[in-house]
Amino acid sequence: MTARTNTPPRLQTLAATAVIVLLGGLLAVRLMARDRAPEAPRASVPAPGASTLADLEVPCWSCPDAVSWRIRFRTNLDLLAPLGNGSANAATFFVQFEKTVGRRAAEAAAFMARRTKPGGMGDFEIGKVVPPDDPLLLEAQPWVDQATMRFYPDLLPINGANTPVPNLLLMLNMARSWTARGVAEANPTAGLKDCRRAIRLGRLLRQEDAVLISDLVGLACIHIGTRGVYEIAQRTGDTRLALLASIVIGEVAPQRLYTSQRITSVSLAPFVAKEASGAYTLSLSDKRLDTMVEMATKCPDRRFKGEALLDLRVVETYGTPSQQERARTVIDQVIAGGDPVMATLARSCRATRPEESMLEQMVSQAR
Repeated sequence: MTARTNTPPRLQTLAATAVIVLLGGLLAVRLMARDRAPEAPRASVPAPGASTLADLEVPCWSCPDAVSWRIRFRTNLDLLAPLGNGSANAATFFVQFEKTVGRRAAEAAAFMARRTKPGGMGDFEIGKVVPPDDPLLLEAQPWVDQATMRFYPDLLPINGANTPVPNLLLMLNMARSWTARGVAEANPTAGLKDCRRAIRLGRLLRQEDAVLISDLVGLACIHIGTRGVYEIAQRTGDTRLALLASIVIGEVAPQRLYTSQRITSVSLAPFVAKEASGAYTLSLSDKRLDTMVEMATKCPDRRFKGEALLDLRVVETYGTPSQQERARTVIDQVIAGGDPVMATLARSCRATRPEESMLEQMVSQAR
């Protein structure tokens, strides 16, 4: 016969409550561990290379040959702000702040709300920035020391005209904040480090070359950081660095203008109309279609191929029978090509009809 101990009901209740609390605590710890932001692997950033007079040649963006150039800096940016050597994909950090599905989107909104107009900047105009010790700004720093940034298609889906983009406004304001901190820094070495961080973020954003707006924001980050470098170089009397920075700054406007020109060259806005019945029609010249096909198949910059593909999907739906067939052939060609990002975009274009909102925007542009 086994002895039996009678435990008072109150003690049983307390014990059960303690177990529930303990299990709840363990679950919370597991959830926190799962949701904790990934840590950037350690990385180093090499010092900029020494520039020679040949490196400081001003690219002739107004020369006839520039029409065929990739819309990229002709000046070697490693001379100004080399990329880091970190082994992680920097996009794994920044994708968390994407506005619709990013699990840290609220933190990005709070970051933007913390911005104020910086004082003591003299004639250096940069807009609102966060404080120098902002926690999210500090957390992002090691991620800008990584060597690569890739969002598509592993972290963000490719979905035709509805392809989501990372929180570019957050990244642009990080670049501004680092630059403002650098320009305000009394130690020029530390200041240049911050400005170069902004440039590296821009270089990372332009690396993937998949989405037009991401590339333009990357260009803006490089511009902002380089203006900071120029400001510090002027202050310290480093004429060689000031000359290098001024050449890079001088390359920004031509890249913006050529971007606008290429997008305008394939725009369907002048050819789309909306009938009284509400139906959309397309009266496209074959010459404009030739330009679209050329861009979709031969342009050296991937982002412009993507823009041309989106417009070719409209042609495939609304063009003349011969134009539809030609557009279909080009889209099939891209699907069968060797670029997985463009092939995915082409398949997503093929799977959906052009949205009316996109067509309505084209009609509004033509007015």
